[in-house]
Amino acid sequence: MKIATLLFVIREDKVLLAFKRGEPEIGEGKLNAPGGKLEVGETIPECATREAWEELRVRVNPVDLEEVAVVTFYAAGTADFEVHVLRTKTFVGEPHETRSMRNPCWYPMDGLHELEGDLHDSDLRWMPQAIHGRKFRADVFYEKRGEGFLDIKFYPY
Repeated sequence: MKIATLLFVIREDKVLLAFKRGEPEIGEGKLNAPGGKLEVGETIPECATREAWEELRVRVNPVDLEEVAVVTFYAAGTADFEVHVLRTKTFVGEPHETRSMRNPCWYPMDGLHELEGDLHDSDLRWMPQAIHGRKFRADVFYEKRGEGFLDIKFYPY
């Protein structure tokens, strides 16, 4: 199972999202927050910090990040990705497009339901909670990686 991070950068009542590109195993063409796989020797906050810079050119400090969720994604019944979800309201810089993400934009935190079709099918069920800082664990089940959403189960953090 791969370990990854996802970082929600919050400004006022908006969250920074962009369309993934060039990474088919992590949702190419779908709206998402910056994130990616943990590298050898990295901590979870260090990974989220690196990914925010690499993917959107936004600088964050690992000490300012709050982990709000751990979401395990299953593909065909097998645990595929364990994603540590973090959030922060402290950042430096304006987001820019990179080779990893296109069209970064600030979206209303309470308007994610309007993004149906641009998000993975399960995202509308768990993302709003994480963006608002509600702590939880969840198992998300797909027929195969990112396709054919089946179910989601929530647990205490």
